[in-house]
Amino acid sequence: MPNRTTFAIIPAGGIGKRMHSQNPKQFLTLFDEPILLHTVKALAKTGLIEKFFIPTVDVVYTKKILNHIKTDLDIVIVKGGKTRQDSITNALDEIKKLKLKPEFILIHDSVRVLVQEETIVSVINKAKEKGAAVAARPVSDTLKLSHTDENGEVIIKKNVSRDLLWQTQTPQVFTADILFEAYEQAQKDHFLGTDSAGLVERINKDVYLVESPQSNIKITTPEDLELVKMYMSLKK
Repeated sequence: MPNRTTFAIIPAGGIGKRMHSQNPKQFLTLFDEPILLHTVKALAKTGLIEKFFIPTVDVVYTKKILNHIKTDLDIVIVKGGKTRQDSITNALDEIKKLKLKPEFILIHDSVRVLVQEETIVSVINKAKEKGAAVAARPVSDTLKLSHTDENGEVIIKKNVSRDLLWQTQTPQVFTADILFEAYEQAQKDHFLGTDSAGLVERINKDVYLVESPQSNIKITTPEDLELVKMYMSLKK
């Protein structure tokens, strides 16, 4: 596979309400290092990413965190937006200012620290082959469609087949041109999506799924944090 330029965007603009912490979850400490730092290191380990863009809720503190990385990584700190989509848009705007733009852009959650090198490489390679690819897990739980009765109680209406359902994760990788177009169109339409793949789907581009392991957890709640600690302890 030819070595073509890939930039990474790591949105770190959230405040993490479900974590019930005064500090944003990406800044919480995990084995003596901030979660964000673990994530940057996981992506950098592949050697496939030339430049990192981090749209963040706290520019000053993010710079302080990243000063702990004793490497020559090329990292650009960007002011985050009100939503994840706004934050990524801010990073894309910075990329557009560059004379030399990447062929591919990888987007990865700042709090998905257990992403494996194999997963990152597989998603990047699939995107280089097809133009757009995301890490994902087939849905394994039984799914129910619900409705509310006259007393406001939630009850099951029927089963929903899980045969074709996947839970999308990150990394998500796209050709730069596709991603620019998707975000520009969403901005024109005043459309707010839940992930980058959804915006790319809106412009009628195929997005390919790459199966990732169960351990690729997004830290959203205190329980998630404890589970990640358990996984990391087992790896030590």
